[in-house]
Amino acid sequence: MSIVLDKVSHIYDLGTANERFALKDISLQIKDGEFIGLIGHTGSGKSTLVQHLNGLLKANYGTVYYNGEDIYAKDYSMKKLRQKVGLVFQYPEHQLFETTVIKDVKFGPKNMGLPQLEVDMRAFEALKQVGIGDDLLDASPFELSGGQRRRVAIAGILAMQPEVLILDEPTAGLDPKGREEILEQIARLHKERNITIILVSHSMEDVAKYAQRLLVMNRGRVVLDGAPQDIFPHYEEIEKIGLAAPQITYVMQSLKEAGLPVDTSITDLEQAVENICRYTKNVN
Repeated sequence: MSIVLDKVSHIYDLGTANERFALKDISLQIKDGEFIGLIGHTGSGKSTLVQHLNGLLKANYGTVYYNGEDIYAKDYSMKKLRQKVGLVFQYPEHQLFETTVIKDVKFGPKNMGLPQLEVDMRAFEALKQVGIGDDLLDASPFELSGGQRRRVAIAGILAMQPEVLILDEPTAGLDPKGREEILEQIARLHKERNITIILVSHSMEDVAKYAQRLLVMNRGRVVLDGAPQDIFPHYEEIEKIGLAAPQITYVMQSLKEAGLPVDTSITDLEQAVENICRYTKNVN
């Protein structure tokens, strides 16, 4: 299973004086089971891109394919596509609307026409997966903390058992502990269910730690595509488009320039410590 974008372009305010390209001739394939980090400066086209993956936005030019099918075909079901390709918005308030947490999470599977027992089982399982306890089932989603609202929003998508989960800045505004909890839960879902994850983020540390593949966007184009350890060593190129590499990249590069034969492709803190210790042990 995969998502394929074939020369996709999107233009806002087409035909007006304010006409501008948000996406320019993007062609790429997202394979089944990948964990992708999508990064870029504000206005680079990240949110516009992910909204094309489940049909919320339609390309002005080009085509999007899901599992080999053209999603713009006349008889293609966008409803079924959005059940398989779930999008969690940056602000959970945009997709939470029911009076209680449990009602909100049940809405998706209920709208799929599933039997009530199946709806209940999916909702309870999804809430369990994101760490929401029974004590919050009857609470209003709007009385929860920011981190809890994000978990409920994610659970609402998971209850539909999607094959692809897209998260647009899921940790924005959270404290370090809340950010780590959300990301660890997402990583666990990827590992246990092997669903495709697309994580939109401004945090280089987060995508370096969790993503297997990075898509770097600038001015509506994907300018870099590869594994974190292949992309971040080219930090000067990344800096030119208003981004920065993870802090550990700069540390390892400084050590390399100081004459230590460390691996500058390392982006994980624990691996960096191990690499440095191995060198110092050899010196001693």
